[in-house]
Amino acid sequence: MNDIAVKRTLAAIVLADVVGYSRMMGEDEAGTLQRLTRCRSEFIDATIAGHRGRIVNAVGDSLLLEFGSVCDATRCAIALQQQLADRNAELAESKRIVFRMGVNIGDVIVQDRSLFGDSVNVAARLQTLAEPGGICLSLAAYEQVRDKIDAPFTDGGAHQVKNIARPVEVVSLAAAAIDVLPRQTPAKPRFSFRLLAFSGVAAGLVVALALGGLYLVRHAARLDLAARLEAVLTASQAKMNERTRTKLVADYLAIGPHRALAIAPKAQSHWWTGDWPSVAAAEEKVLERCQIAYNEPCELAAVDDAMAPMTDGATHATREMARVTYAGPFDVEQIPAVRPLVAKRADVVGYLEAPEPKAAAIHPRGVLTVVSGAASQRRAESQALKLCNDDDAAREADGRCYLYAQGSRIVLSQRQTSPIAKP
Repeated sequence: MNDIAVKRTLAAIVLADVVGYSRMMGEDEAGTLQRLTRCRSEFIDATIAGHRGRIVNAVGDSLLLEFGSVCDATRCAIALQQQLADRNAELAESKRIVFRMGVNIGDVIVQDRSLFGDSVNVAARLQTLAEPGGICLSLAAYEQVRDKIDAPFTDGGAHQVKNIARPVEVVSLAAAAIDVLPRQTPAKPRFSFRLLAFSGVAAGLVVALALGGLYLVRHAARLDLAARLEAVLTASQAKMNERTRTKLVADYLAIGPHRALAIAPKAQSHWWTGDWPSVAAAEEKVLERCQIAYNEPCELAAVDDAMAPMTDGATHATREMARVTYAGPFDVEQIPAVRPLVAKRADVVGYLEAPEPKAAAIHPRGVLTVVSGAASQRRAESQALKLCNDDDAAREADGRCYLYAQGSRIVLSQRQTSPIAKP
């Protein structure tokens, strides 16, 4: 017999999902994660809190939100879509973070602060029916907001959706309609200070002062890091002007953890990367990418919010990255610079068993392209290089792709940007 008590509650649910997320991650994994993280930190989380909602779950490109009121849920969804549209207006279409959103209200199971049940499943199905930048509401949710939110909702009809027995009645709000609605100012929580005891006020003041002090400490630390980074860049890259140097430091500090910056001393250049699962991964990948890009061992200058230690108090040690110079048989474990998602791709994992003629090409940004079963070896190599150079992430970065593998043999150390095989 199950002795776990099931807790149920009535809740308004919003399910939001990024349109084309898999494609965006395939094209520019680091940039996509960076843009989504910035949206979360700059306005998404604050807007949800301002509408008295909470984030139940945030996995990859999906957000599951809970509200006590379906009006709050719908107003929050509208505000988020408007803010995203305003942000996207400044970006190229391929770089835009666009959500579909579904809104539902119903009985849910609460377990460990997570939500389960048909009401959550319906919200998930509703978001798949919304247009990019739009919102779909269930009929039950719409009945709660129809006289309280002045917006041009349209009847979307009944839809039979996956794993839901009965058809779901849908009411839609198009992206164009959302865009012309008045921008909202989220309601701020109200506090009755008359109800606060003196001890509560004192405790609040202590916490506020402590948080303020912590903020000042962190802010001072970041200013110190920025100054030290600028000093290192000034010393190592004489050709870089002040404006470019300041922007580089600001861009580095803005990306999410874990991040790292490396210097190529002979080339007087640099490479930085971010959003890695650990500090060790960030260090390894930035040094590998820097060495591929500039054909020299690079110096680790900074990791997250700390400067890398100097060997003699004045310079950083250069590190030879062995996987960049590896020249043996194709081995997934030896591929440098790429993210785990790339190394686990079926065409990469199965490269050794793939039919000849075959080849692979790589870009310092972590792009890896594979061609197999081509008409000739030269054709395989040229196609792999072309696919790599045509990748959006490669086009946006400095430098070209290099031939990584010729057949089953690694040739990256030869730094060929054109086929090796004879015509």
